[in-house]
Amino acid sequence: MREGVTPRDPERAAALELVHRLRDVALRLDLAIGEFAKTTGLHNTDVRALVRLLDAERAGVEATPTWLAQQLGMTSQATTAVIHRLEAAGHVERRRSRTDGRSSRLQVSGSAIALGWQFFGPLLDQLVATTSTFTKDDQATITKYLTALTEAIE
Repeated sequence: MREGVTPRDPERAAALELVHRLRDVALRLDLAIGEFAKTTGLHNTDVRALVRLLDAERAGVEATPTWLAQQLGMTSQATTAVIHRLEAAGHVERRRSRTDGRSSRLQVSGSAIALGWQFFGPLLDQLVATTSTFTKDDQATITKYLTALTEAIE
């Protein structure tokens, strides 16, 4: 057993096993995103931008171009190129900000949402069905764990 691959400490090994399983899920989701990008002619970054914009809408966050650049870890120039591609494809619309009439917010178009559901709907249905097999307490623990991991990464 090599220490850098499998720790000798059983508690650390068990914790790393969870992290490795999460990484496997993340990689599989990334492959699905890549396949969606390929079939729709989008860049992977474009799809990540759409996901972050949908996350913002679910959270009630006003997604501005600056906000999107921060979320993607990109320069404003690179983010502008992403936004222009998504606008040209009809996937993103610029709307007037609800709080500042001088600025704009970004919103995923209804047609892009429908396209996403067409591709990801069966996968999401499967993930929801799998999640619903866990008790509410289990789901709360999983949510707590994933939230803590997200905070640790940030």
